[in-house]
Amino acid sequence: MAGSALRNRNFLIYLTGAAISLHGLWIYRVAVGWFAWQLSGSEFWVGIVAFAQFAPAVVFGPLFGVLADRIHRRYASLAVNGLTTVNMIVLTVLTVTGNVNIYVLTATSLVQGMLEGAHVPIRMTLVPGLVSREELPSAIASNSIAFNVSRLVGPALAGFIISVWGVATAFAVNGVSYIGILVAVLIIRLRPRERKTKAASDVFSELADGVRYAVSHPTIFRLFIIVAVASVFGRGALEMLPAFADAVFGGDASTLALLTSSVGAGAIIAGLVLSRRGGQITVQTVRLAVIIAGLIIAAFGYNDDLRVAVPMVAALGIILTFCGVGSQILMQNMVDDEVRGRVTSLWGMIAFGGTALGSLVVGAAADAFDLQMTIVVTGLLCFVAAFLSSP
Repeated sequence: MAGSALRNRNFLIYLTGAAISLHGLWIYRVAVGWFAWQLSGSEFWVGIVAFAQFAPAVVFGPLFGVLADRIHRRYASLAVNGLTTVNMIVLTVLTVTGNVNIYVLTATSLVQGMLEGAHVPIRMTLVPGLVSREELPSAIASNSIAFNVSRLVGPALAGFIISVWGVATAFAVNGVSYIGILVAVLIIRLRPRERKTKAASDVFSELADGVRYAVSHPTIFRLFIIVAVASVFGRGALEMLPAFADAVFGGDASTLALLTSSVGAGAIIAGLVLSRRGGQITVQTVRLAVIIAGLIIAAFGYNDDLRVAVPMVAALGIILTFCGVGSQILMQNMVDDEVRGRVTSLWGMIAFGGTALGSLVVGAAADAFDLQMTIVVTGLLCFVAAFLSSP
């Protein structure tokens, strides 16, 4: 039933805490992208900083997926979110004291990326421990709505905070926001996991088991291919919004906030639809969404009018969220509980790693050639790759 997860007290507590920290996360993402552009004035370095935020999920995500299947999810979540708060405090202090250059910003972004990569499998195994299987599609869609409400509101707050108090305050607000999720994780009660009796093995053997499971599962494997296309070409292109806000539209941090919030507004619409219709998602509809996204990205690259760009990125928010959340709903309903952490960490590795690779390549190409033409080509590649992917 639509919305059934919101009647689950445990899930509602978790969602409230997560929503608070997610607002801080989006304030941080806008601030760090804008700060990278301010420090360097280079599309390449904007791409590098974005790469640093997402790339660690490729290396550390699968290993943490194994640990997520082994260790207590509550303690793992507390540790990762606590360390994230510490990293934000360090970045705030360095910024206030004037000790940040583009290299320091990249380093702290890399640490943040490591922590976020670690948190993906933990978060994705926490939610199924709070709700029944029948409530799971609603819970995943509700999480998406919370994420994208924060993507709508967070950038607007970021634009105001940066304009009035500067990026250091934005980093500090993000650090404080993680108190919300820390309190929620302390309160919630987790259902015991379903486990099959199996002899303990080493971490890499268990990781290999998870990879074999995902590759041999025809639907999950096809989803991974489609998510890879959406992440590399779709999300990678959106990481260039800081450069577009200034170099193409002649704006400032408020312009970037408007564009990022528009993506969030579109994503909220997708989340609301999926909260009611999530059980009807198929691999083919997810693939079709990415094909359409490629055409919109190409059109966005060709456009230089902010009034036209806003609805374009809102449409991308709808379509890319449909792909990301729809693939999660399909995967979470199919995967066995004993390998959930490993398989979801592979999904995170592809989604975040694809975004990292895309932002790096797109940023380098835009810096060497032309920003708008690079995005046009990226969109066309997205269209072709999604069209040729297995249906």
